[in-house]
Amino acid sequence: MVEQPVTPALSDSPQPATAPRRSPQFPAEPRLWPAKLVLGLQLGTLIVSLTPSINNIVRFQFMMLGPFVCLLLFTVWLFAFSRLRWRQSLTILIAVGAGAVLASQFMDPSMAVPMWIYGVPLAMAAILLGLQWNSRGNTVRGTVVATVLASLIWGLVPLFRLEGFAGDYSPELSWRWSLSREQPRMETTDRTAISTPSSVGMSLGEPADSDWPGFRGSHFNSRAPGRFAELDWRTDPPWILWKTPIGPGWSSFASVAGRLFTQEQRGDFEVVSCRDGATGQVIWADEHATRFSDVVAGAGPRATPTYRNGRLFTFGAKAVLSAFDASTGALYWRHDLMTEVNAALPVWGFASSPTVVGDAVIVYAGGPGDNGLVAYHAVTGEPLWRRPQQGMNFGSAQPVSIDGREMVLFSTVSGLDALDPATGELIWQYSPTRWSGPIVCQPQQIGTNSLIVPLGDGVGVARLEVTMNAGQWGITEQWSSSHLKPSFNDFVYHDGHLYGFDQNIFACVDATNCKRQWKQGRFGFGQVVLLPEANRLIVTSEQGEIVLLATDPTAYRELGRFAAITGKTWNHPCVAGGTLFVRNGSQAVAIELTPGK
Repeated sequence: MVEQPVTPALSDSPQPATAPRRSPQFPAEPRLWPAKLVLGLQLGTLIVSLTPSINNIVRFQFMMLGPFVCLLLFTVWLFAFSRLRWRQSLTILIAVGAGAVLASQFMDPSMAVPMWIYGVPLAMAAILLGLQWNSRGNTVRGTVVATVLASLIWGLVPLFRLEGFAGDYSPELSWRWSLSREQPRMETTDRTAISTPSSVGMSLGEPADSDWPGFRGSHFNSRAPGRFAELDWRTDPPWILWKTPIGPGWSSFASVAGRLFTQEQRGDFEVVSCRDGATGQVIWADEHATRFSDVVAGAGPRATPTYRNGRLFTFGAKAVLSAFDASTGALYWRHDLMTEVNAALPVWGFASSPTVVGDAVIVYAGGPGDNGLVAYHAVTGEPLWRRPQQGMNFGSAQPVSIDGREMVLFSTVSGLDALDPATGELIWQYSPTRWSGPIVCQPQQIGTNSLIVPLGDGVGVARLEVTMNAGQWGITEQWSSSHLKPSFNDFVYHDGHLYGFDQNIFACVDATNCKRQWKQGRFGFGQVVLLPEANRLIVTSEQGEIVLLATDPTAYRELGRFAAITGKTWNHPCVAGGTLFVRNGSQAVAIELTPGK
């Protein structure tokens, strides 16, 4: 008997499905969520860098280091956790990297930093978007789309030019082929007419009470001399006397006997210029072949000239200290401190305005050994004394008189030093609570023995009481507060209150305890000057608006505003002879504060 093969019976129960084999060309769908986390981290670092209430140095570090850390994490994900074949990952990396190299060959040199801090994150986002495009694991198409989108990002970079960054670190971009901020100044300047000092001068003599002989006025405190009516620009607006182009730079004006002195950049020359305060016309100018520029602030000198005894003292962005005849522009002496004492160039250039006390001209060099804070003889230019001092520092020596003792205060990386201006000898030293750096703003004397001391860039302020008892100096810290956090924009003192910028918002605090009275007025990173006789504040906004405020601790009261100049305005305003002088890196303007009076 032959056995027949048995055919299995059909079953109504479902049979397990066999998974289709995926084509080698289309591997598993990529894992994208780690890349999204990396881009979220990148977005967080960008938000931190653009938040003005955070310390500037911290924001700058987040802005520069964020793309590095996130690019490293993104690359690790691309090769180790994305599920892409290594050839696809390598193709993306090579193609995007080649696009960046190609773009760098055609872009404006100023775009190197924006390409890093914005281009790299956008390229990572383009890669992620391209891979997200895939359909059911079509990573080949995703790879192609990723490389194309990233290449488009790099293709945009050569179209722009960076003019700098605002105080909140937002970029100031312009079309590459438009006029730069320097070009209007260069096109309207008759270089041959002002390239040599004038041979005809006038004796300027000692500064009058109504003059403004240096940085922030006679006492480095932005208090305008002279009597003013209680101005109200809503009913009696000021007049613009003149407006003129000016070269880049963050130097402000000094004014003596109707002359204006400042520093500016003109191409490859750093220029000290003297102008007629009534017309804005150049009287004389000295050109020195040097140029400094940084990615945040741009080109030009940072310090303000100082007038004393007929001489003008200037300090360039690359540490060139010069003494001129203020009436003719004739050069008396000059020291290149980067060459002579190996002064270390700070990241934002030298910004110490010369301080003249007696025979000493004092500036910060930050060189090795004793070549930190240095003093030269005002007449001969010979070295007088030197003190060890290093680190990033953008402040100036501050003359004060306490208990009848003349001294200069200088904010260092470790605390506040009080020095004998004739010898550089240390009188006393104190490190307030929460002291930080870099040093930017000036300490202020608000009473016989009272000082308000900024603690660092965007950190806060402290009040110190300095007394002499039994031959010993004693320093008491009355309070330390973050209710007023000046960055590079200073503050003023009036009738027991401080008025100034809490980062980018204007505020008033009680000087006895630093209790905040009000915080209002979003002017960006601007500056302020006080008219004490008129109980008025003049605020220059970061975008060039002029705003008049009442010195009222009970409420914020705005009494008028108008647009004076355009563009980023970080320079301190100057008031002399009843006229307000304001400049930035492209324009200068003179404003009559009391027209017809």
